[in-house]
Amino acid sequence: MIYLKNNNKMEKIKEFLEFLFKKEQEAVNYGYFRDKIEEYNKVSLEIKSYMNDEPVGFGLPQRYEPKSDRYYKAKENAPYPTPRHLYKISHYKNKDYGDLWACYVSIVNSYMNTKRINDCFIVAEINGELKIVAKFGPDIDQPKWKFYGGDRELKINKLGKLLSIERIMEPIDDAWSIEQYNKDI
Repeated sequence: MIYLKNNNKMEKIKEFLEFLFKKEQEAVNYGYFRDKIEEYNKVSLEIKSYMNDEPVGFGLPQRYEPKSDRYYKAKENAPYPTPRHLYKISHYKNKDYGDLWACYVSIVNSYMNTKRINDCFIVAEINGELKIVAKFGPDIDQPKWKFYGGDRELKINKLGKLLSIERIMEPIDDAWSIEQYNKDI
């Protein structure tokens, strides 16, 4: 369990995401080393504990076998992974969850530090703890949101009554990302 310092709800969400993003960087970095599988799996499991549903995740599956020698050779001089960018948080009042936040983010360790929206994590409080309850991402074939895991009852454009939006950093490398950033969703 993480202890969030701030009492402001939006700030708590930012702290929660920052915590998860740092853990994700740690896991990705451990994944670069053949002899760090145990450490990688430990951090991966810790991250999963903040997901309300098993299929929701950061793409950090448990590893039982090392990857290929070629993979580790390619990662030999890799820099420490860069964190995800947080672009926008939209706060909703949802009929099932109460307060619910849509958090628009990049991928971890983005290629050449591109700034585009790659995921939207839906966060809610479950039994007194913040959890990611669903994940959406851009559909590869067309410019729209696609469901990737979690609560199937949640629809990205029907999350509830929009209460507020905090725009944190504007994406710059993708027209669709900029459009989503500027939308009141």
